[in-house]
Amino acid sequence: MKSRRLISAVVGIAVASMVATACTSSDDDTGDSGGASSSAAGNQNQISYAYEQEFSAYNNDNAAANAVANAVVTNQTFGFFSHVDPKGNVARDTDYGTFEKVSDNPLTVKYTINDKAVWSDGVPVTASDWYLFWLSHKGQYSEFQPVSTTGISDINKPTDDPNGKTFTVTYSKPFGDWQTALGTQNQPLLPAHVIEKATGTNVAEAVKNDDKAAIAKIADYWNNKWVGFAPGQLPAADQIPSSGPYKLGEWKAGQSITVVPNDKWWGAKPKNGGITVKFIPQEQQVQALQNGDADVIEPQPNVDLVSSLKALGDAAKINTGPGFSYDHLDFNFRGKFANPLLRSAIAKCLPRQEIVNKLIKPVEPNADLMQTRIIYPVQDGYSTVADADGGKAYDSVDIAGAKADIAKSGVTDLTVNAIYLGNPNQRRQQTQQLIADSCGQAGFKYNVKALTPKEWGVATTSGAYDVAQFAWSGSGLVSENPPLFTSTSDQNYGKYNNPEVDKLLATLAQTSDKSQQLDLTKQIETILWKDLATIPVFAWPLLNAYSPRVSGVVLNTTQTQATFDAASWVKS
Repeated sequence: MKSRRLISAVVGIAVASMVATACTSSDDDTGDSGGASSSAAGNQNQISYAYEQEFSAYNNDNAAANAVANAVVTNQTFGFFSHVDPKGNVARDTDYGTFEKVSDNPLTVKYTINDKAVWSDGVPVTASDWYLFWLSHKGQYSEFQPVSTTGISDINKPTDDPNGKTFTVTYSKPFGDWQTALGTQNQPLLPAHVIEKATGTNVAEAVKNDDKAAIAKIADYWNNKWVGFAPGQLPAADQIPSSGPYKLGEWKAGQSITVVPNDKWWGAKPKNGGITVKFIPQEQQVQALQNGDADVIEPQPNVDLVSSLKALGDAAKINTGPGFSYDHLDFNFRGKFANPLLRSAIAKCLPRQEIVNKLIKPVEPNADLMQTRIIYPVQDGYSTVADADGGKAYDSVDIAGAKADIAKSGVTDLTVNAIYLGNPNQRRQQTQQLIADSCGQAGFKYNVKALTPKEWGVATTSGAYDVAQFAWSGSGLVSENPPLFTSTSDQNYGKYNNPEVDKLLATLAQTSDKSQQLDLTKQIETILWKDLATIPVFAWPLLNAYSPRVSGVVLNTTQTQATFDAASWVKS
């Protein structure tokens, strides 16, 4: 979840430039479908994509909702100025609009929305939508709960014509990832007119006048009306309009949700009749591909799954490779693990190498322990940081050292309430069993629960856990990281607090020089290892597979998953 974003598989990370995401697993609730009707229902040119978690939010930019499970659905229902491509490079999307830097001091960027750009309800996309984005991400208004305020918090108040197609963004501080600051797949511009109609407010006027009463109404809608949908229950179509090639269609609780071509989309038309996202547990996805129940699958690879895929022979095409996702263990600083000696004890009994050897190397023979949190093995400079940050001190299990730390801590309750995101998630289940067995030798008594996305949100918000296993997934941008570890961030679930880390992360987000970024990363990682705020375990080997009848599917190393370009998929 670095959305950065991965829940049952991962959680997302949000940055003002891109959001890291957490991965979740699906609920089993039932309900009736709502929202836009599926104009392409039954179309044989629809393509089915399997994902293990159920959709739950239109506003995936909300901290409580941010998850890959939502992104795989909304990837193509919003237009955007830019995105990070599968190789980690910034790409511009000129169908939606254009932008250019007009000044370095102060950093100033001018955005121009396509004159033809309209929401699927026919209302033009305008600078008013930018006003809503600024208001919800500025960080000045605590009523809003965005995934990240990084970068946006340093942007001056808008003064543009809210009804116009251009707006200018002026930063009070430098921002290294300015090209992906707003209007991206993970942080799209949302429809201000929907909130205005529902609340009787005017977003631009609320911003200009700092109207606290109006802002409170706007925040309530932004936080609560576009998230937390009951399975199968979409709001009315005019409350969740699209600005991309597709719009939301039919949602069958516990089964699937469909996106269908948006007839108001002004850019290149999708090459298929729609995408049906089917909620299929990972362990059943290979069978679904074989049976034709799914055309594209993207499960977390494990030994059995890879073997099953290979057994399909020519009936499946496979893409594999490394990416921007990793599993980690986060401590809850609101409970007994505020004690640094108890965190040290877990770090010493944690069988990280055994986990990699048994669960990851059979899938990716070159896999190794993940030694960092804000730089990935696929990025230049990773080994430089990994060799210097101190994490290798915990490569080997040290039961005696763990027992000694426990004795010094003075803590007598050694119960560990561990949670993981993904219900079910075989790899996480096996990981937790290996941890419980090893740390049990030091005296810890593990109580492990697998949580659905809804349960996960409650647990992480309330602090009802000791140690959480999940994943962050991002795009390799430096501005993704502040929300994960900054003391005031909603994405900092465990409430880790180190003022020096806050300061360094803020500086990192403002830095565009690669050598300076690497030096700052090394400093941050060294402190994170010293504090044991979180323990990285392994980087994900990535995989997707698809029917030979489908073309255009590529491996996406970022948190937006394979559906980032679903409009280009073709089914013969």
